Amino acid sequence: MLLLVIGVGLNLLQLIEPISRAPAIAESLGTFTSPIRLPPWLNITLALGAALASTERTLRLRYHWLLDGGGH
Repeated sequence: MLLLVIGVGLNLLQLIEPISRAPAIAESLGTFTSPIRLPPWLNITLALGAALASTERTLRLRYHWLLDGGGH
């Protein structure tokens, strides 16, 4: 679960930056500069780890209050 939360969180921060530079978004909301800069190999490793962690959670059908609490 920790790998899933960290992987998604860090990659999401870095993904928001280029999206916020699109002209329409930059004009209406401004741009976002990510406080975190990771090397490409670490980004890929985190993304693969998060994908594996989410697959493992899906296959085991485990419940966690932090990740699944929205509907309960």
